[in-house]
Amino acid sequence: MLPTELVEDNPWWSDPARIDSDPQIVQRDESAAKWEPRIMHTFEFGGDLVYSLRGPRQIGKTTLVKMLIRKFMREGVSPWNIMYYAFDVENSPKEVVSLIKDYFDNTVNQRGENRCYLFLDEISSVRDWQKGIKRLRDQKRLKNCTVIATGSHTVDLKRSAERMPGRRGESSDAVDKIMLPMKFSEFVSIMDREMGQVIRDNFLRLSDRTDAFEQYIFNNEVPPALDGIRARLPSLNRHLEDYMLTGGVPKAVSKYMESKTVAESTYADHLDAIQGDFGAFHRNEGALRQLAERLVRAAGMTTSWGSLKKDTDVGTEHTVSQYVGTLSEMFVVSVLYQYDPVRKKAIYRKEKKIHFQDPFYFGVINGWISGTPSFEACREFVGQPHNQGRLVEGVVANHLIRLAFLRSRKKRAFAVPSHVCYWRDGGFEVDLVYNGGDGVEVPIEVKFQHSINNRDLDGLINFKKATRGRNALMITRDDMSVHRECVMVPASMFLLLV
Repeated sequence: MLPTELVEDNPWWSDPARIDSDPQIVQRDESAAKWEPRIMHTFEFGGDLVYSLRGPRQIGKTTLVKMLIRKFMREGVSPWNIMYYAFDVENSPKEVVSLIKDYFDNTVNQRGENRCYLFLDEISSVRDWQKGIKRLRDQKRLKNCTVIATGSHTVDLKRSAERMPGRRGESSDAVDKIMLPMKFSEFVSIMDREMGQVIRDNFLRLSDRTDAFEQYIFNNEVPPALDGIRARLPSLNRHLEDYMLTGGVPKAVSKYMESKTVAESTYADHLDAIQGDFGAFHRNEGALRQLAERLVRAAGMTTSWGSLKKDTDVGTEHTVSQYVGTLSEMFVVSVLYQYDPVRKKAIYRKEKKIHFQDPFYFGVINGWISGTPSFEACREFVGQPHNQGRLVEGVVANHLIRLAFLRSRKKRAFAVPSHVCYWRDGGFEVDLVYNGGDGVEVPIEVKFQHSINNRDLDGLINFKKATRGRNALMITRDDMSVHRECVMVPASMFLLLV
């Protein structure tokens, strides 16, 4: 007999139409921001694979799972061949094994010989859950099954998934999936249907985006796809300013679309999630608040562990490094290191640059330490042109990291410092250096301002001298042109490529 909890989590077994009344599906369908994450289309459901799906809390992983379930049933998959379960009370691998065996043993007549899809939601809350999956794989109980295990304790999920060598199946792509907030192009597609169609027609395929990106690097040309949307630049820039307020977090985007503001409760929900995950790794939440003030002040600037420690109760620079590392693994911030153009590697001992991975996460932390309501504090911050440049640099960095990951042939071994850094030599600096491998090395300066002068090019010129490179990118606010030293592209258009 099937456990009651399992039956309750799979109401479509009794009536397939009940998926449409699932709370996550209803909330998504009624949302102003009907986001369909592109990661949905990266799973290989025809193989015996065990995927992990991790990412920040409140980003919509459960909603994505429910969307996949609805998609399967609409395509004719029997409801009995789909099992969903939220692991919120189980606490041992043995219970994981028992529950999945109960499903298999009690649905054999309904399932037949067809493939099964198991969605194990929030399984990272079960300590050593991977031992249960390993046992089932070794017993051949997961034959003709695709498994997706999700979790909000992102570090635990990653490490646990890595402890199943040889038991996760063979895939042409990564089996460890990361779901992040929507990229700028996805945001624009939701905010502007007409522009969304242009993006779908010109910028969605990875090969097209890679080819266009490499045209900057090797040919000093503006890709025709960008040249064709010059007239839309004012609209794209307005969308980018909105993106600085909401980032790509679905709930924030939806609230903003409805009322041109974001409720304080939305910020509070995400702050609670950050604090909860931070505390789960035995980190001091009081020290986190002190460190938060330093991170907001240092965002986009070069800094050191010692500078971040200053005026806080955090014990040592090593502790600061650990705390920032935890925030990085939680996808709240990214740490960029200085680039060594000779060795083509990051220099870990020198100063760092810390960016928030999404503008909304900056808004959450900034609102936490501010004396004013979070959205008001965010709008005031974004209203300053200098601050816009800091946020845009962070967005560009995050999108370059995503591009590097997509292009990587070794996704399980992917490390940000191997691909995106900054450069400094004497008085010259370049905001970002993208090292895509295969000889792809490009300096990128972000000048989100209305006019560019010759001095703004100094960093790029000196990087090219140091590396004997011949190509560079200047990310601007409005200027799109080919300069002798670099290609200039508006940020809102460049972000469509990456």
